[in-house]
Amino acid sequence: MKIFSIDSYKQRKGDIMKTETLLKDLSVNPARNYTIRQTEDLARRVLHDCGFDNIMGATPIVKIANCFGFSCYKAENIPQEISGNIFVGGTTESIYNTDKVIIVGYNEEYEHQRFIIAHELAHYLIDYIGSAESKDKRLLFSKAYHKNNSFSEEEVRADRFAAELLMPAELFLKKYVKAMEASDFNKTYTISYLATFFRTKKSSIERRIDEVIS
Repeated sequence: MKIFSIDSYKQRKGDIMKTETLLKDLSVNPARNYTIRQTEDLARRVLHDCGFDNIMGATPIVKIANCFGFSCYKAENIPQEISGNIFVGGTTESIYNTDKVIIVGYNEEYEHQRFIIAHELAHYLIDYIGSAESKDKRLLFSKAYHKNNSFSEEEVRADRFAAELLMPAELFLKKYVKAMEASDFNKTYTISYLATFFRTKKSSIERRIDEVIS
């Protein structure tokens, strides 16, 4: 399997330290039973702790993953049925020279790659921290992003975390109202504008409108 780094900058100790308090909190009170509202609150805290809570553009998702010590890669020849994966602990370091990796399919649309990274980061924070795997580094933690993404509670939470991280509700609402007014309430234009602004797929924008506006 060929892999290509998509890290946007080198990890710096100061950046990783920003998230230490959050990780300690989650290790004491794991997020595995979070409600959707709590999941969105977690995404907002991640933006704040990484220094991007007042961002006025597309969320720098790779930088945020870096803040948690992750390296992000595009990979060729991954299994056909998945679009990405996360690997922590176990044999990860011996394979990738780092013990935290998020992989996205090389041929996935750029906008979808961004969503996959955010989704997999959710699995790390919600399903890994405080788990048996997090307490024994010899155990491998892995969560694949399947192309026929299931509607299990676990996956729905990860999707909502990713949506809030990439399209924060408060900013999304402001941009939605502005675009609708500027286009004389043309929803097609508004969806295209928001997809470009947040660098997400149009289908993600349509779903987010239902979550935030409806």
